[in-house]
Amino acid sequence: MLLVKRLSRLLVALLVVLPVVAVLPSPAAAAGRKRIVVVLREQRVYAYEGNAVVFTTRANVRGAKRGNFRIQNKVPMAKSSVLGWKLPYWMGIYYVGRIQNGFHGYSIQSNGRLAANSLGCIVMPTSEAAWLYRWASVGTPVTIR
Repeated sequence: MLLVKRLSRLLVALLVVLPVVAVLPSPAAAAGRKRIVVVLREQRVYAYEGNAVVFTTRANVRGAKRGNFRIQNKVPMAKSSVLGWKLPYWMGIYYVGRIQNGFHGYSIQSNGRLAANSLGCIVMPTSEAAWLYRWASVGTPVTIR
């Protein structure tokens, strides 16, 4: 009996002295992470939560730069510094000199017509750009391959 009491005291002492161990996120929490993948040869955008595709759309990605980026800023209606066109649901991801490229819906020309042209941006139908804009946040990882 005395031995059991001493062992239990020793066990309590060890528990008090042991350092606190950091708790890692569960696999389920880690699987909820958001990311965007743009596949140039497919001309498609994929949005992932963990390993699950939650959204995909076609896009004009002509001239987009390959690499790993993050969404740097979001503007509901940006304006192109090159052409002066309106760019709905803008999400900037990288710079080429002083000009930023990013995701946006069809450009709205000064005459009101829509254009799907890309000068390095990822241009998608405006309704799809709206969905991605609401889903993603500044800092969301973006891979263009």
